[in-house]
Amino acid sequence: MLLETAGPWRKVAVLRPGRIGDYLCATPAVRALRQAVPHAELHYVALPLVRDLVERNPCVDRFVAFPGFPYIAEQFFRPRRAVRWLSAMQDEEYDLVVQLYGSGVYANPIALLMGGRCCAGFVRTDAEPHPLDAAVPLPQAGPEVDRALALVRHLGAPDAGREYDLRLDAADRAGAARLLDRLARPVIGLHGGARDGERAVEVAAFARAAELLGGSAVLLGGVDQPSVAGALNLTGRLPLAAAAAVIAGLDALLTTDSGPAHLAYALGTPSVTVFVASDPRRWGPPVPGPHAVLDCRARPVTAEAVAAAVPTRAGMPGPPAPGGGRPRPAAGRAW
Repeated sequence: MLLETAGPWRKVAVLRPGRIGDYLCATPAVRALRQAVPHAELHYVALPLVRDLVERNPCVDRFVAFPGFPYIAEQFFRPRRAVRWLSAMQDEEYDLVVQLYGSGVYANPIALLMGGRCCAGFVRTDAEPHPLDAAVPLPQAGPEVDRALALVRHLGAPDAGREYDLRLDAADRAGAARLLDRLARPVIGLHGGARDGERAVEVAAFARAAELLGGSAVLLGGVDQPSVAGALNLTGRLPLAAAAAVIAGLDALLTTDSGPAHLAYALGTPSVTVFVASDPRRWGPPVPGPHAVLDCRARPVTAEAVAAAVPTRAGMPGPPAPGGGRPRPAAGRAW
């Protein structure tokens, strides 16, 4: 219960240099930590990629860009830049540094070198906690949200729920409306890519599912996404907050286990997430909502199965019944 015994807490840093899903999965832990240290200045250390989202988090006072380090493959490592960054972090004189990035084999040395008065983090199940002031073996199973929460609960932070924190402002939503309001409803987002290529799905299956649902298709993701005939192509064209606002304005998102899936979970956008390599129990929606999960690790991905699984938003027709005829209610596993 470090938070109750080693204060006062003037300045706290959270280290988690992951991507979109990693960040959103950590937001319940950050919220719990914020409630435990309400008067502290809370900094979040992450990849520049997620700056837009972190800066919209009411629990975070300052975003700190992570510079890259050896064996943390999320970003290119430049030694001089890393050394300058560590010196700047030590000048912050943090009271507590919390390492939420995995087992700590590579991240705990960085957290310790940040020079906080206290340092807490995950360790491997067979590792000694020293020289950390508080440590928890990284849980080997369970949802990623709960894995992140395990450490802050050990520190003494109160339960603050498992929902993601993601706030969009009026300008974000207005920009998305300008893109989507001219499209025929329902507007279906398509995202077949994934940073880990093993989690990718041929976007053609999603495009065919969107045809079955009717309306308009919007292609999302990086510039490496293949084009889809007739779809509004937004790949590689939007800042992250703008892309999140577009996802918030969709009638449904068809996606892989990737950053856009987690944005849909955060924003309440009806979604179907197709898992072809990763574990849906770990990376699926954190709380119940209009989200369906298709576990296709041992079966093919079909457009018909994706279309049938879409949770419908009010006013949106369900997928066509087999053989034509009137739409039927959407089926599939809803979280």
